[in-house]
Amino acid sequence: MISIKQVDYNGIDSLEYVIEPIPKVTTNGVLVKMSVLPVVPTDLKKENNPHATSEQFGKLPRTIGVSGVGTIVAVGSNRDQKLINKRVFLLNPAGAFSEYVLNENNNWLFVLPDCVSDNEAATLTATSLVLKKEIEKSTSSNIFITGANSVIGIYLLQQLNTVNKKIYPIVTPLSKTYLNDFLPDIQVYTVSDIKEKFDSAIVADIAGNTEILKVLSDKIVDLSIISIAIMTQNEFSNFKFVHESFDHSTYKHLIEALANHSLKAPIGEIFDDHDVKTAQHFLEDNHSRGRILVKF
Repeated sequence: MISIKQVDYNGIDSLEYVIEPIPKVTTNGVLVKMSVLPVVPTDLKKENNPHATSEQFGKLPRTIGVSGVGTIVAVGSNRDQKLINKRVFLLNPAGAFSEYVLNENNNWLFVLPDCVSDNEAATLTATSLVLKKEIEKSTSSNIFITGANSVIGIYLLQQLNTVNKKIYPIVTPLSKTYLNDFLPDIQVYTVSDIKEKFDSAIVADIAGNTEILKVLSDKIVDLSIISIAIMTQNEFSNFKFVHESFDHSTYKHLIEALANHSLKAPIGEIFDDHDVKTAQHFLEDNHSRGRILVKF
């Protein structure tokens, strides 16, 4: 089988396509033939910098990716035999970009309902719910979201419809039309649109752009920043880095929301034939227009 490996910190073009044996099914495992995998910004960061994220899943070489969608083709004796031939979304922090992935943790495996497509499921991320919980805990009534046009931002905006706070999605001018088209009921702003001063606000930082954060800090007296993109920051006094932890109930909730259409999946460009390098370059060179996917 083919696995996509990071072997150094020289970026996208150093990724290697490695031929490996298909994993043997263990008594507690299920073997998943992968079909659709998401291209995620954290992989790009890790491919250039060993300290780029707080997530460390082993030394190089490492298989890239942490999630994907596929079909179960073999089931170990201690697992539910009815899983055979089921379409599933799976989490695999040790690496997902392989033609076959062995899952031995039932909490990281999710059978997909027929009404949720492979492409929809492959966009899923629970990081938006991490930010939502931080927003709900805040006493501030004003919420700014940088990078609101990202996949995480789009999921977060849809999940904040029950939060009784004023939401200011912040995007670049190039991304304003895209987000307006995808979520037409939500007012969208560029940072230059923010003219007034605020006594207090919380910023959910997805973009990791310190220049935008500085502009907002000049407009907000009591500013709190919750970031998923910047791990440490000395320029802002009330700053907190947060990250996703893999949780079964969270992803189950998200899949149910896709199934009942309370969430809309932001699907972007789809690349065929394991074309991971081209897909990663596309993500690197373009403003977010939905989740970039690779077909296996």
